[in-house]
Amino acid sequence: MLEKGFTVPALSHPALPASPSWLPLPAGWLVLGALLLSALAIYLFFRVARWRRNLWRREALSIFSASHSVDNWLRLIKQILLVHHPRDEISQNIEPESLLQHVPVDKELQRVMCAKYCQRDNQLEPEQETRLRHQLAHWLKELPDV
Repeated sequence: MLEKGFTVPALSHPALPASPSWLPLPAGWLVLGALLLSALAIYLFFRVARWRRNLWRREALSIFSASHSVDNWLRLIKQILLVHHPRDEISQNIEPESLLQHVPVDKELQRVMCAKYCQRDNQLEPEQETRLRHQLAHWLKELPDV
């Protein structure tokens, strides 16, 4: 095939493009990155603000897990009502009937709480306290954000 003395020419290397640079990126990518970062910062700001505004709700739910007397339950209800209603409207309510009219608690529990308010034996039965705790937690979760 190849005759004596014939040499194969060296293959030339093809010209490769230069390696791509990482910077500077096109201006559109920089603008899009800035917009995405600012949108993320705004979203996080509002989430943290909402989380801080609902601190009272989380504290109230944690307090509900303990056993309380009727006087303490009414004090907690009044504190929650003060968050959502004007102070002059709620602070005038001294009687338990006027406080409990704002809370969706069943009539039997309202009657028992009104009867035991400021009494020597003002503890609820365990079943009643469980019902009250459940109803108050449900009411607390349905309250709008402040």
